[in-house]
Amino acid sequence: MARKLIFLGIAAVAVVVGVSAALAQSPYRAQQPDPQTTGRGMAAVQHAAAADKYLFVFFWREKSQQTDAMWGVLQSAMSKVADRAESVAINVSDPAEKTVVAKFGVDRAPLPLVLALAPNGAITKGFPLKFDEKQLLSQAFVSRATAGCLKALQSRKLVLLCIQSRSPYVRQVSLQQGVADFASDRRYAAATEIIVIDPADPAEASFLQDLQVDPRAGGPTTVFLAPPGSVVGKFDGTVSKEQLIAKLQAAQSDPCAGGNCGPGGCGPKK
Repeated sequence: MARKLIFLGIAAVAVVVGVSAALAQSPYRAQQPDPQTTGRGMAAVQHAAAADKYLFVFFWREKSQQTDAMWGVLQSAMSKVADRAESVAINVSDPAEKTVVAKFGVDRAPLPLVLALAPNGAITKGFPLKFDEKQLLSQAFVSRATAGCLKALQSRKLVLLCIQSRSPYVRQVSLQQGVADFASDRRYAAATEIIVIDPADPAEASFLQDLQVDPRAGGPTTVFLAPPGSVVGKFDGTVSKEQLIAKLQAAQSDPCAGGNCGPGGCGPKK
């Protein structure tokens, strides 16, 4: 049975909400886009990506005390991470922002809503309705490998996460033959992403702990992930293309794969 990774279950955000008219002079009001432009939302996404920074997108619809308060929380948090993050406020009712609203599926979301985007565009966390500064700063930022996995999974791709030591003198990573063969198979090539982690990288220590991978193991480990965030297989040592395919087919035939069981759990297999 595929095991759902809670921290990776961020593949989609679909939420709704509204707010009142008490804040005509609120600071986010000044961020309304020019109706003649294509919208500040997509421009902000592109700008943050080019600067290799996170982007916190503050979605709102109507002015209210709660909206104003949450905007204040976000701005306070941003002042502490200005070197690695940017923010933008988007009114979901603004026609100029329909592209970014549709991209993230927030037209019916509970608002205000903050989406945290990694520099690669992956949604790392969503904060609907009410949140605090500590949550924003402790939960939104993830390692590069985590962001890479999230981006691939949110793009409905399979991920072959290869944990293997890298020599500081060798720039090119040598992939296991089974991983390379699977990723080059015409059936899976277009829908497969390979991400390599050096177990000695301290920035990835928390991610490896979540994956239950011992960084001191010595040999290579391959973790096979499938959307929306399931571990379909973990292989210590060498792995073959046939083993990867077998695990994928087993996960696809499992009605509970990817956490798709109903609220009552899985029924008995016939």
